[in-house]
Amino acid sequence: MKISQKLISGILGMATISVIVGAISAHQQLKMAKYLAQQEAEEVAGLLGYFVSHELEYHELRSREKMLAHLQDHVESLHNQRQRDLEIVDRNKIILADVVAEDIGTRLDHDRNNEVGKTIQDGIPRTYVESSPEYPNGIQLIAVAFKTNNGETIGAVILEYTPLYKAALATAQKNIIVTLFITLGCSVFALAAGYLLSRSISKPIKQLQQAVVNLAEGKLDTRVSIRSQDEIGELATSFNKMADDLQYSRNELVNANEQLRDEITERQEAEAELQQALKDLQKTQTQLIQSEKMSSLGQLVAGVAHEINNPVNFIYGNLEYTDDYTQQMLLLIKLYQKHYPYPDLEIQNANQLNDIEYLIEDLPKMLTSMKMGAKRIREIVLSLRIFSRLDEAEFKTADLLEGIDSTLLILQHRLKAQNNRPQIEVVKEYGEIPKIQCFAGQMNQVFMNLLANAIDALEECFQKELCPNPLIRISSGQVNENAVIRIADNGSGIPQEIQSRLFDPFFTTKAVGKGTGMGLSISYQIITEKHGGSLECISSPGQGAEFVIAIPIRAGKLA
Repeated sequence: MKISQKLISGILGMATISVIVGAISAHQQLKMAKYLAQQEAEEVAGLLGYFVSHELEYHELRSREKMLAHLQDHVESLHNQRQRDLEIVDRNKIILADVVAEDIGTRLDHDRNNEVGKTIQDGIPRTYVESSPEYPNGIQLIAVAFKTNNGETIGAVILEYTPLYKAALATAQKNIIVTLFITLGCSVFALAAGYLLSRSISKPIKQLQQAVVNLAEGKLDTRVSIRSQDEIGELATSFNKMADDLQYSRNELVNANEQLRDEITERQEAEAELQQALKDLQKTQTQLIQSEKMSSLGQLVAGVAHEINNPVNFIYGNLEYTDDYTQQMLLLIKLYQKHYPYPDLEIQNANQLNDIEYLIEDLPKMLTSMKMGAKRIREIVLSLRIFSRLDEAEFKTADLLEGIDSTLLILQHRLKAQNNRPQIEVVKEYGEIPKIQCFAGQMNQVFMNLLANAIDALEECFQKELCPNPLIRISSGQVNENAVIRIADNGSGIPQEIQSRLFDPFFTTKAVGKGTGMGLSISYQIITEKHGGSLECISSPGQGAEFVIAIPIRAGKLA
Protein backbone atom coordinates (compact mmCIF):
# COMPACT_ATOMS: atom_id res chain seq x y z
CA MET A 1 0.00 0.00 0.00
CA LYS A 2 1.27 3.47 -0.87
CA ILE A 3 2.23 5.95 1.82
CA SER A 4 -0.52 8.38 0.74
CA GLN A 5 -3.05 5.60 1.00
CA LYS A 6 -1.72 4.68 4.43
CA LEU A 7 -1.95 8.30 5.56
CA ILE A 8 -5.48 8.71 4.22
CA SER A 9 -6.43 5.38 5.79
CA GLY A 10 -4.98 6.56 9.10
CA ILE A 11 -6.88 9.86 8.91
CA LEU A 12 -10.06 7.99 7.98
CA GLY A 13 -9.44 5.71 10.92
CA MET A 14 -9.06 8.71 13.20
CA ALA A 15 -12.24 10.25 11.78
CA THR A 16 -14.05 6.96 12.25
CA ILE A 17 -12.81 6.78 15.83
CA SER A 18 -14.05 10.36 16.32
CA VAL A 19 -17.49 9.38 14.99
CA ILE A 20 -17.49 6.32 17.22
CA VAL A 21 -16.49 8.47 20.18
CA GLY A 22 -19.29 10.93 19.26
CA ALA A 23 -21.76 8.08 19.03
CA ILE A 24 -20.60 6.74 22.39
CA SER A 25 -20.86 10.25 23.80
CA ALA A 26 -24.42 10.58 22.42
CA HIS A 27 -25.29 7.24 23.95
CA GLN A 28 -23.81 8.37 27.21
CA GLN A 29 -25.82 11.61 26.95
CA LEU A 30 -28.97 9.54 26.55
CA LYS A 31 -28.04 7.44 29.54
CA MET A 32 -27.25 10.60 31.44
CA ALA A 33 -30.70 12.03 30.51
CA LYS A 34 -32.33 8.92 31.88
CA TYR A 35 -30.14 9.06 34.94
CA LEU A 36 -30.95 12.72 35.57
CA ALA A 37 -34.68 12.02 35.24
CA GLN A 38 -34.34 9.18 37.71
CA GLN A 39 -32.31 11.39 40.05
CA GLU A 40 -35.01 14.08 39.92
CA ALA A 41 -37.69 11.50 40.72
CA GLU A 42 -35.61 10.16 43.58
CA GLU A 43 -35.10 13.74 44.80
CA VAL A 44 -38.89 14.34 44.83
CA ALA A 45 -39.43 11.01 46.51
CA GLY A 46 -36.80 11.88 49.05
CA LEU A 47 -38.43 15.23 49.80
CA LEU A 48 -41.80 13.60 50.20
CA GLY A 49 -40.30 10.85 52.29
CA TYR A 50 -38.65 13.41 54.48
CA PHE A 51 -41.95 15.22 54.84
CA VAL A 52 -43.84 12.09 55.73
CA SER A 53 -41.13 11.08 58.21
CA HIS A 54 -41.25 14.53 59.76
CA GLU A 55 -44.99 14.41 60.03
CA LEU A 56 -44.81 10.99 61.65
CA GLU A 57 -42.06 11.85 64.10
CA TYR A 58 -42.90 15.43 65.12
CA HIS A 59 -46.64 15.60 64.65
CA GLU A 60 -47.74 12.41 66.35
CA LEU A 61 -50.43 14.34 68.18
CA ARG A 62 -51.84 15.61 64.92
CA SER A 63 -54.74 13.56 63.54
CA ARG A 64 -54.30 11.29 60.54
CA GLU A 65 -56.70 13.34 58.53
CA LYS A 66 -54.73 16.50 59.10
CA MET A 67 -51.47 14.78 58.21
CA LEU A 68 -52.89 13.39 54.99
CA ALA A 69 -54.40 16.76 54.18
CA HIS A 70 -51.03 18.39 54.81
CA LEU A 71 -49.39 15.70 52.57
CA GLN A 72 -51.97 16.38 49.89
CA ASP A 73 -51.10 20.05 50.01
CA HIS A 74 -47.40 19.22 49.40
CA VAL A 75 -48.28 16.97 46.47
CA GLU A 76 -50.41 19.61 44.86
CA SER A 77 -47.72 22.21 45.48
CA LEU A 78 -45.12 20.01 43.76
CA HIS A 79 -47.54 19.31 40.94
CA ASN A 80 -48.18 22.99 40.38
CA GLN A 81 -44.47 23.76 40.64
CA ARG A 82 -43.16 21.05 38.30
CA GLN A 83 -46.28 20.24 36.26
CA ARG A 84 -45.98 16.50 36.79
CA ASP A 85 -48.42 13.91 38.01
CA LEU A 86 -47.59 12.70 41.47
CA GLU A 87 -49.05 10.23 43.94
CA ILE A 88 -48.05 8.58 47.17
CA VAL A 89 -48.93 5.10 48.36
CA ASP A 90 -48.28 3.26 51.59
CA ARG A 91 -46.83 -0.22 52.01
CA ASN A 92 -50.17 -1.71 51.00
CA LYS A 93 -50.25 0.38 47.84
CA ILE A 94 -53.19 2.50 49.25
CA ILE A 95 -53.04 5.97 47.68
CA LEU A 96 -52.38 8.50 50.45
CA ALA A 97 -52.07 11.59 48.23
CA ASP A 98 -52.67 12.25 44.53
CA VAL A 99 -53.12 15.18 42.18
CA VAL A 100 -56.41 13.51 41.39
CA ALA A 101 -58.25 13.81 44.71
CA GLU A 102 -60.84 11.17 43.77
CA ASP A 103 -58.15 8.47 43.80
CA ILE A 104 -57.12 9.07 47.41
CA GLY A 105 -57.90 6.10 49.62
CA THR A 106 -58.10 3.68 46.70
CA ARG A 107 -55.66 0.93 45.98
CA LEU A 108 -53.12 1.39 43.21
CA ASP A 109 -53.80 -1.14 40.44
CA HIS A 110 -52.26 0.25 37.22
CA ASP A 111 -48.83 -1.42 37.77
CA ARG A 112 -49.64 -4.72 36.20
CA ASN A 113 -46.25 -6.24 36.96
CA ASN A 114 -46.33 -5.02 40.58
CA GLU A 115 -43.33 -2.70 39.99
CA VAL A 116 -44.50 -0.47 42.91
CA GLY A 117 -44.82 -3.42 45.26
CA LYS A 118 -41.32 -4.68 44.29
CA THR A 119 -39.88 -1.20 44.88
CA ILE A 120 -41.49 -1.08 48.35
CA GLN A 121 -40.06 -4.52 49.09
CA ASP A 122 -36.40 -3.99 47.96
CA GLY A 123 -36.13 -0.19 47.77
CA ILE A 124 -34.86 -0.23 44.12
CA PRO A 125 -36.44 2.47 41.85
CA ARG A 126 -38.35 1.08 38.87
CA THR A 127 -39.90 2.61 35.78
CA TYR A 128 -42.98 1.25 34.09
CA VAL A 129 -45.65 2.26 31.55
CA GLU A 130 -49.28 2.89 32.55
CA SER A 131 -51.96 2.54 29.85
CA SER A 132 -55.45 4.05 30.52
CA PRO A 133 -58.25 5.78 28.62
CA GLU A 134 -56.71 9.06 29.71
CA TYR A 135 -53.34 8.02 28.25
CA PRO A 136 -54.10 5.76 25.27
CA ASN A 137 -50.43 5.83 24.16
CA GLY A 138 -49.30 5.10 27.69
CA ILE A 139 -47.40 7.22 30.18
CA GLN A 140 -44.04 6.37 31.70
CA LEU A 141 -43.91 6.39 35.53
CA ILE A 142 -41.17 5.84 38.08
CA ALA A 143 -41.70 4.34 41.54
CA VAL A 144 -39.25 5.36 44.26
CA ALA A 145 -39.37 4.06 47.82
CA PHE A 146 -39.26 6.64 50.58
CA LYS A 147 -38.14 5.86 54.05
CA THR A 148 -38.15 7.33 57.48
CA ASN A 149 -35.08 8.72 59.12
CA ASN A 150 -34.59 5.28 60.64
CA GLY A 151 -34.39 3.71 57.15
CA GLU A 152 -37.80 2.05 57.33
CA THR A 153 -39.67 1.90 54.06
CA ILE A 154 -43.13 3.37 54.61
CA GLY A 155 -44.36 3.52 51.08
CA ALA A 156 -43.55 4.71 47.57
CA VAL A 157 -43.73 7.88 45.53
CA ILE A 158 -44.99 7.45 41.99
CA LEU A 159 -43.88 10.26 39.72
CA GLU A 160 -44.55 10.96 36.07
CA TYR A 161 -41.26 10.04 34.43
CA THR A 162 -41.84 11.10 30.81
CA PRO A 163 -41.53 14.92 31.28
CA LEU A 164 -38.36 14.41 33.30
CA TYR A 165 -36.90 12.12 30.66
CA LYS A 166 -37.95 14.45 27.83
CA ALA A 167 -36.39 17.45 29.52
CA ALA A 168 -33.16 15.59 30.12
CA LEU A 169 -33.32 14.15 26.59
CA ALA A 170 -33.73 17.63 25.07
CA THR A 171 -30.61 18.74 26.90
CA ALA A 172 -28.80 15.57 25.80
CA GLN A 173 -29.86 16.06 22.16
CA LYS A 174 -28.43 19.55 22.16
CA ASN A 175 -25.19 18.15 23.48
CA ILE A 176 -25.33 15.32 20.91
CA ILE A 177 -25.87 17.76 18.00
CA VAL A 178 -23.01 19.94 19.20
CA THR A 179 -20.81 16.86 19.61
CA LEU A 180 -21.73 15.57 16.13
CA PHE A 181 -20.96 18.91 14.51
CA ILE A 182 -17.67 19.12 16.31
CA THR A 183 -16.87 15.49 15.36
CA LEU A 184 -17.86 16.07 11.72
CA GLY A 185 -15.82 19.26 11.56
CA CYS A 186 -12.83 17.51 13.06
CA SER A 187 -13.23 14.63 10.60
CA VAL A 188 -13.42 16.97 7.59
CA PHE A 189 -10.45 18.93 8.86
CA ALA A 190 -8.56 15.69 9.50
CA LEU A 191 -9.31 14.41 5.98
CA ALA A 192 -8.22 17.67 4.38
CA ALA A 193 -5.10 17.83 6.52
CA GLY A 194 -4.39 14.14 5.80
CA TYR A 195 -4.83 14.66 2.04
CA LEU A 196 -2.52 17.69 2.00
CA LEU A 197 -0.01 15.90 4.24
CA SER A 198 -0.11 12.73 2.13
CA ARG A 199 0.26 14.79 -1.03
CA SER A 200 3.22 16.69 0.39
CA ILE A 201 4.84 13.38 1.38
CA SER A 202 3.79 11.11 -1.49
CA LYS A 203 4.68 13.51 -4.32
CA PRO A 204 8.40 13.71 -3.50
CA ILE A 205 8.40 10.02 -2.63
CA LYS A 206 6.89 9.25 -6.06
CA GLN A 207 9.56 11.43 -7.61
CA LEU A 208 12.20 9.50 -5.70
CA GLN A 209 10.59 6.20 -6.69
CA GLN A 210 10.61 7.11 -10.40
CA ALA A 211 14.19 8.28 -10.08
CA VAL A 212 15.16 4.92 -8.53
CA VAL A 213 13.41 3.09 -11.40
CA ASN A 214 15.27 5.21 -13.95
CA LEU A 215 18.51 4.55 -12.12
CA ALA A 216 17.83 0.81 -12.13
CA GLU A 217 17.22 0.98 -15.91
CA GLY A 218 20.69 2.43 -16.38
CA LYS A 219 19.77 6.13 -16.66
CA LEU A 220 22.53 7.27 -14.35
CA ASP A 221 22.00 10.96 -15.25
CA THR A 222 18.71 10.92 -13.28
CA ARG A 223 18.52 13.50 -10.48
CA VAL A 224 15.70 14.69 -8.18
CA SER A 225 14.92 18.35 -7.45
CA ILE A 226 13.55 18.23 -3.89
CA ARG A 227 14.61 21.16 -1.74
CA SER A 228 12.64 20.48 1.43
CA GLN A 229 14.45 20.74 4.76
CA ASP A 230 13.02 17.52 6.16
CA GLU A 231 14.02 13.87 6.04
CA ILE A 232 12.76 13.52 2.42
CA GLY A 233 14.99 16.43 1.39
CA GLU A 234 17.95 14.70 3.07
CA LEU A 235 16.98 11.47 1.31
CA ALA A 236 16.87 13.30 -2.05
CA THR A 237 20.31 14.80 -1.40
CA SER A 238 21.67 11.35 -0.54
CA PHE A 239 20.06 9.93 -3.69
CA ASN A 240 21.64 12.58 -5.92
CA LYS A 241 25.03 11.93 -4.31
CA MET A 242 24.59 8.19 -4.82
CA ALA A 243 23.65 8.78 -8.49
CA ASP A 244 26.76 10.95 -8.93
CA ASP A 245 28.93 8.24 -7.39
CA LEU A 246 27.30 5.54 -9.54
CA GLN A 247 27.75 7.57 -12.71
CA TYR A 248 31.38 8.24 -11.86
CA SER A 249 31.96 4.57 -11.01
CA ARG A 250 30.24 3.47 -14.20
CA ASN A 251 32.35 5.81 -16.30
CA GLU A 252 35.45 4.47 -14.60
CA LEU A 253 34.23 0.91 -15.14
CA VAL A 254 33.40 1.56 -18.80
CA ASN A 255 36.84 3.06 -19.38
CA ALA A 256 38.50 0.16 -17.59
CA ASN A 257 36.34 -2.31 -19.52
CA GLU A 258 37.23 -0.70 -22.85
CA GLN A 259 40.89 -0.72 -21.92
CA LEU A 260 40.63 -4.35 -20.84
CA ARG A 261 38.78 -5.20 -24.06
CA ASP A 262 41.51 -3.53 -26.10
CA GLU A 263 44.16 -5.44 -24.17
CA ILE A 264 42.27 -8.71 -24.64
CA THR A 265 41.87 -7.98 -28.34
CA GLU A 266 45.56 -7.25 -28.66
CA ARG A 267 46.45 -10.40 -26.76
CA GLN A 268 44.05 -12.45 -28.85
CA GLU A 269 45.52 -11.02 -32.02
CA ALA A 270 49.03 -11.69 -30.72
CA GLU A 271 48.00 -15.19 -29.67
CA ALA A 272 46.38 -15.79 -33.07
CA GLU A 273 49.52 -14.57 -34.79
CA LEU A 274 51.60 -16.77 -32.51
CA GLN A 275 49.37 -19.77 -33.19
CA GLN A 276 49.54 -19.10 -36.92
CA ALA A 277 53.30 -18.70 -36.72
CA LEU A 278 53.51 -21.95 -34.76
CA LYS A 279 51.33 -23.71 -37.34
CA ASP A 280 53.44 -22.28 -40.17
CA LEU A 281 56.57 -23.37 -38.34
CA GLN A 282 55.21 -26.87 -37.79
CA LYS A 283 54.03 -27.00 -41.38
CA THR A 284 57.38 -25.80 -42.65
CA GLN A 285 59.19 -28.22 -40.37
CA THR A 286 57.05 -31.10 -41.57
CA GLN A 287 57.55 -30.04 -45.16
CA LEU A 288 61.29 -29.86 -44.58
CA ILE A 289 61.25 -33.30 -42.99
CA GLN A 290 59.14 -34.65 -45.82
CA SER A 291 61.31 -32.95 -48.41
CA GLU A 292 64.41 -34.24 -46.64
CA LYS A 293 62.92 -37.72 -46.58
CA MET A 294 62.08 -37.50 -50.26
CA SER A 295 65.50 -36.02 -50.99
CA SER A 296 67.18 -38.76 -49.00
CA LEU A 297 65.03 -41.33 -50.75
CA GLY A 298 65.90 -39.75 -54.09
CA GLN A 299 69.60 -39.77 -53.26
CA LEU A 300 69.38 -43.36 -52.08
CA VAL A 301 67.47 -44.39 -55.17
CA ALA A 302 69.81 -42.44 -57.40
CA GLY A 303 72.84 -43.96 -55.70
CA VAL A 304 71.44 -47.48 -55.97
CA ALA A 305 70.46 -46.85 -59.57
CA HIS A 306 73.92 -45.54 -60.35
CA GLU A 307 75.68 -48.45 -58.66
CA ILE A 308 73.46 -50.97 -60.38
CA ASN A 309 73.55 -49.22 -63.71
CA ASN A 310 77.28 -49.74 -64.36
CA PRO A 311 77.45 -53.52 -63.89
CA VAL A 312 74.07 -53.92 -65.59
CA ASN A 313 75.31 -51.96 -68.59
CA PHE A 314 78.47 -54.05 -68.57
CA ILE A 315 76.47 -57.28 -68.44
CA TYR A 316 73.90 -56.08 -70.96
CA GLY A 317 76.64 -54.88 -73.36
CA ASN A 318 78.65 -58.10 -73.11
CA LEU A 319 75.60 -60.26 -73.65
CA GLU A 320 75.54 -59.15 -77.27
CA TYR A 321 79.13 -60.33 -77.80
CA THR A 322 78.48 -63.50 -75.80
CA ASP A 323 75.52 -64.24 -78.05
CA ASP A 324 77.66 -63.73 -81.16
CA TYR A 325 80.47 -65.88 -79.81
CA THR A 326 78.01 -68.56 -78.78
CA GLN A 327 76.41 -68.59 -82.24
CA GLN A 328 79.85 -68.96 -83.85
CA MET A 329 80.78 -71.80 -81.53
CA LEU A 330 77.45 -73.55 -82.16
CA LEU A 331 77.97 -73.12 -85.91
CA LEU A 332 81.44 -74.67 -85.62
CA ILE A 333 80.04 -77.62 -83.65
CA LYS A 334 77.36 -78.18 -86.29
CA LEU A 335 80.04 -78.15 -89.02
CA TYR A 336 82.06 -80.73 -87.09
CA GLN A 337 78.98 -82.93 -86.77
CA LYS A 338 78.26 -82.54 -90.46
CA HIS A 339 81.76 -83.40 -91.72
CA TYR A 340 82.64 -85.86 -89.00
CA PRO A 341 79.44 -87.83 -88.36
CA TYR A 342 81.43 -90.61 -86.73
CA PRO A 343 83.81 -89.10 -84.25
CA ASP A 344 86.13 -90.97 -81.98
CA LEU A 345 84.77 -93.01 -79.16
CA GLU A 346 85.97 -90.46 -76.57
CA ILE A 347 84.12 -87.64 -78.38
CA GLN A 348 81.00 -89.80 -78.62
CA ASN A 349 81.15 -90.48 -74.90
CA ALA A 350 81.58 -86.82 -74.13
CA ASN A 351 78.71 -85.95 -76.46
CA GLN A 352 76.41 -88.36 -74.73
CA LEU A 353 77.62 -87.31 -71.29
CA ASN A 354 76.98 -83.55 -71.82
CA ASP A 355 73.88 -83.91 -74.04
CA ILE A 356 75.34 -81.65 -76.73
CA GLU A 357 72.07 -81.56 -78.62
CA TYR A 358 70.22 -80.14 -75.58
CA LEU A 359 72.96 -77.59 -74.94
CA ILE A 360 72.82 -76.46 -78.56
CA GLU A 361 69.04 -76.02 -78.25
CA ASP A 362 68.91 -74.48 -74.73
CA LEU A 363 71.93 -72.13 -74.77
CA PRO A 364 70.34 -69.55 -77.12
CA LYS A 365 67.26 -69.58 -74.93
CA MET A 366 69.34 -68.93 -71.85
CA LEU A 367 71.11 -66.03 -73.51
CA THR A 368 67.77 -64.60 -74.60
CA SER A 369 66.46 -64.85 -71.00
CA MET A 370 69.60 -63.21 -69.68
CA LYS A 371 69.19 -60.37 -72.16
CA MET A 372 65.56 -59.93 -71.11
CA GLY A 373 66.55 -59.90 -67.39
CA ALA A 374 69.31 -57.39 -67.99
CA LYS A 375 66.90 -55.23 -69.98
CA ARG A 376 64.36 -55.42 -67.14
CA ILE A 377 67.04 -54.37 -64.66
CA ARG A 378 67.90 -51.41 -66.92
CA GLU A 379 64.23 -50.42 -67.04
CA ILE A 380 63.98 -50.59 -63.24
CA VAL A 381 67.09 -48.46 -62.85
CA LEU A 382 65.67 -45.98 -65.34
CA SER A 383 62.40 -45.81 -63.37
CA LEU A 384 64.32 -45.20 -60.16
CA ARG A 385 66.21 -42.37 -61.79
CA ILE A 386 62.99 -40.90 -63.15
CA PHE A 387 61.40 -41.05 -59.70
CA SER A 388 64.37 -39.46 -57.95
CA ARG A 389 64.58 -36.61 -60.50
CA LEU A 390 67.68 -35.26 -58.82
CA ASP A 391 68.74 -33.89 -62.14
CA GLU A 392 65.39 -32.14 -62.67
CA ALA A 393 64.97 -29.88 -59.63
CA GLU A 394 64.15 -26.92 -61.85
CA PHE A 395 60.83 -26.08 -63.47
CA LYS A 396 61.11 -27.98 -66.74
CA THR A 397 59.18 -30.19 -69.10
CA ALA A 398 58.41 -33.73 -67.87
CA ASP A 399 56.19 -36.70 -68.65
CA LEU A 400 53.68 -37.13 -65.81
CA LEU A 401 52.78 -40.67 -66.84
CA GLU A 402 56.45 -41.70 -66.50
CA GLY A 403 56.36 -40.31 -62.95
CA ILE A 404 53.21 -42.36 -62.17
CA ASP A 405 54.79 -45.55 -63.52
CA SER A 406 58.00 -45.01 -61.59
CA THR A 407 55.98 -44.39 -58.41
CA LEU A 408 54.03 -47.62 -58.98
CA LEU A 409 57.36 -49.42 -59.36
CA ILE A 410 58.52 -48.06 -55.98
CA LEU A 411 55.22 -49.15 -54.38
CA GLN A 412 55.20 -52.55 -56.13
CA HIS A 413 55.97 -54.39 -52.88
CA ARG A 414 52.81 -52.93 -51.29
CA LEU A 415 50.64 -53.78 -54.29
CA LYS A 416 51.55 -57.48 -54.25
CA ALA A 417 49.42 -60.02 -52.42
CA GLN A 418 50.01 -60.18 -48.67
CA ASN A 419 49.19 -62.83 -46.11
CA ASN A 420 46.04 -60.94 -45.04
CA ARG A 421 44.81 -59.64 -48.41
CA PRO A 422 44.96 -60.38 -52.15
CA GLN A 423 46.94 -58.35 -54.68
CA ILE A 424 45.74 -54.79 -55.34
CA GLU A 425 44.93 -54.56 -59.01
CA VAL A 426 46.07 -51.42 -60.83
CA VAL A 427 44.10 -50.46 -63.94
CA LYS A 428 45.74 -47.88 -66.19
CA GLU A 429 43.49 -45.90 -68.51
CA TYR A 430 46.01 -43.43 -69.86
CA GLY A 431 44.77 -40.89 -72.33
CA GLU A 432 46.94 -38.64 -74.46
CA ILE A 433 48.41 -35.77 -72.46
CA PRO A 434 51.42 -33.72 -73.53
CA LYS A 435 54.52 -33.25 -71.51
CA ILE A 436 54.13 -30.23 -69.26
CA GLN A 437 56.33 -27.82 -67.37
CA CYS A 438 56.52 -28.83 -63.71
CA PHE A 439 58.71 -29.72 -60.79
CA ALA A 440 58.94 -33.41 -61.63
CA GLY A 441 60.31 -34.51 -58.24
CA GLN A 442 57.51 -32.72 -56.38
CA MET A 443 54.88 -34.17 -58.75
CA ASN A 444 56.27 -37.65 -58.03
CA GLN A 445 55.89 -36.82 -54.33
CA VAL A 446 52.20 -36.01 -54.96
CA PHE A 447 51.70 -39.30 -56.82
CA MET A 448 53.45 -41.16 -53.99
CA ASN A 449 51.14 -39.59 -51.32
CA LEU A 450 47.92 -40.24 -53.27
CA LEU A 451 48.79 -43.83 -54.23
CA ALA A 452 50.04 -44.66 -50.70
CA ASN A 453 46.81 -43.27 -49.21
CA ALA A 454 44.76 -45.32 -51.67
CA ILE A 455 46.66 -48.49 -50.68
CA ASP A 456 46.13 -47.70 -46.94
CA ALA A 457 42.39 -47.16 -47.52
CA LEU A 458 42.04 -50.43 -49.47
CA GLU A 459 43.91 -52.42 -46.81
CA GLU A 460 41.67 -51.00 -44.06
CA CYS A 461 38.53 -51.63 -46.12
CA PHE A 462 39.59 -55.22 -46.89
CA GLN A 463 40.22 -55.90 -43.18
CA LYS A 464 36.63 -54.77 -42.50
CA GLU A 465 35.48 -57.22 -45.23
CA LEU A 466 34.02 -54.36 -47.26
CA CYS A 467 36.27 -54.67 -50.31
CA PRO A 468 36.96 -58.29 -51.46
CA ASN A 469 38.66 -57.18 -54.72
CA PRO A 470 40.81 -54.07 -54.07
CA LEU A 471 41.35 -51.93 -57.14
CA ILE A 472 43.14 -48.69 -58.06
CA ARG A 473 42.15 -47.03 -61.33
CA ILE A 474 44.46 -44.40 -62.86
CA SER A 475 43.27 -42.37 -65.83
CA SER A 476 44.59 -39.32 -67.66
CA GLY A 477 43.42 -36.92 -70.32
CA GLN A 478 43.42 -33.35 -71.50
CA VAL A 479 40.50 -31.08 -70.53
CA ASN A 480 40.68 -27.66 -72.18
CA GLU A 481 44.15 -26.29 -71.27
CA ASN A 482 44.71 -28.66 -68.37
CA ALA A 483 46.31 -32.07 -68.02
CA VAL A 484 43.98 -34.06 -65.78
CA ILE A 485 44.98 -37.18 -63.83
CA ARG A 486 42.47 -39.19 -61.79
CA ILE A 487 43.47 -41.69 -59.11
CA ALA A 488 40.49 -43.65 -57.74
CA ASP A 489 40.00 -46.63 -55.45
CA ASN A 490 37.01 -48.85 -54.67
CA GLY A 491 37.32 -48.53 -50.87
CA SER A 492 34.70 -47.44 -48.35
CA GLY A 493 34.91 -43.74 -49.28
CA ILE A 494 35.35 -40.57 -47.22
CA PRO A 495 32.49 -39.11 -45.11
CA GLN A 496 31.17 -35.73 -46.23
CA GLU A 497 32.02 -34.00 -42.93
CA ILE A 498 35.67 -35.00 -43.29
CA GLN A 499 36.15 -34.00 -46.95
CA SER A 500 36.24 -30.28 -46.12
CA ARG A 501 39.24 -30.87 -43.82
CA LEU A 502 41.23 -33.32 -45.93
CA PHE A 503 43.79 -30.76 -47.03
CA ASP A 504 44.17 -29.07 -43.61
CA PRO A 505 47.65 -29.40 -42.07
CA PHE A 506 48.00 -32.12 -39.43
CA PHE A 507 44.52 -33.52 -40.06
CA THR A 508 44.50 -37.30 -40.29
CA THR A 509 42.05 -40.14 -39.72
CA LYS A 510 44.79 -42.73 -39.34
CA ALA A 511 45.81 -44.24 -36.03
CA VAL A 512 48.53 -42.61 -33.94
CA GLY A 513 51.94 -43.31 -35.43
CA LYS A 514 50.60 -44.15 -38.91
CA GLY A 515 50.19 -40.67 -40.33
CA THR A 516 51.38 -37.09 -39.80
CA GLY A 517 48.42 -35.38 -41.46
CA MET A 518 50.76 -33.51 -43.82
CA GLY A 519 50.73 -35.72 -46.95
CA LEU A 520 47.58 -34.31 -48.55
CA SER A 521 48.33 -30.80 -47.25
CA ILE A 522 51.76 -30.80 -48.92
CA SER A 523 50.30 -32.33 -52.08
CA TYR A 524 47.62 -29.62 -52.20
CA GLN A 525 50.26 -26.94 -51.74
CA ILE A 526 52.46 -28.43 -54.51
CA ILE A 527 49.56 -28.61 -56.98
CA THR A 528 47.93 -25.25 -56.22
CA GLU A 529 50.82 -22.98 -55.18
CA LYS A 530 53.76 -24.45 -57.08
CA HIS A 531 51.92 -25.38 -60.30
CA GLY A 532 48.80 -23.18 -60.28
CA GLY A 533 46.53 -26.20 -60.62
CA SER A 534 43.81 -27.80 -58.54
CA LEU A 535 43.42 -30.89 -56.39
CA GLU A 536 39.97 -32.06 -55.32
CA CYS A 537 38.41 -35.13 -53.79
CA ILE A 538 35.22 -36.76 -55.05
CA SER A 539 33.81 -39.38 -52.71
CA SER A 540 30.63 -40.90 -51.37
CA PRO A 541 30.37 -43.35 -48.46
CA GLY A 542 30.64 -46.91 -49.80
CA GLN A 543 31.60 -45.70 -53.32
CA GLY A 544 35.35 -45.25 -52.91
CA ALA A 545 37.34 -42.04 -53.31
CA GLU A 546 38.73 -40.26 -56.37
CA PHE A 547 41.38 -37.54 -56.38
CA VAL A 548 41.49 -35.30 -59.44
CA ILE A 549 44.69 -33.43 -60.36
CA ALA A 550 44.52 -30.64 -62.94
CA ILE A 551 47.77 -28.98 -64.09
CA PRO A 552 47.89 -26.15 -66.68
CA ILE A 553 49.69 -27.14 -69.87
CA ARG A 554 52.64 -24.79 -70.49
CA ALA A 555 54.75 -26.91 -72.85
CA GLY A 556 54.11 -24.55 -75.74
CA LYS A 557 55.96 -21.72 -74.00
CA LEU A 558 59.30 -23.50 -74.22
CA ALA A 559 61.70 -22.44 -76.95
